[in-house]
Amino acid sequence: MTARRDGKKLGRMLRVRSLQLDLARAEQAAAAERASSAAALAARIESLRQDVAPRQGTEQGLSLFAAAHYRDRLAKSQVDAQRRVTAAHQLLDQARDAANAAKRDHGAVEKLIERELGAQAAAARKALEDAPHPTRALARSLLKSG
Repeated sequence: MTARRDGKKLGRMLRVRSLQLDLARAEQAAAAERASSAAALAARIESLRQDVAPRQGTEQGLSLFAAAHYRDRLAKSQVDAQRRVTAAHQLLDQARDAANAAKRDHGAVEKLIERELGAQAAAARKALEDAPHPTRALARSLLKSG
């Protein structure tokens, strides 16, 4: 890339980086929702497992066997749910990293645009200073007035 970047090219880069930033933020929000949903599911399974726990009373043996069977199934589901929670949190961390990287890239393009605008302003000032005498007086008065 040349030392002076084309304004249209920088504009396109900014739009692309803005789109990438928006997509990364949307993915981060979706990952947070998935993590929240997985945690809620794990909590619900744990509460169901506690509800099926054996209680004192005069229950039939078949009922105890059924409760043990459901408790075992719920325990397996709880393990799977915890695995999903862990995976969802890992995806959330990755989405946060991607959003931070997109934010850095977006900021870098904005800085390039600011630098290019500063260079264009400096070139315009230099052109006014190098202009013939009547314009030079105007340039000095503009520089003094801010």
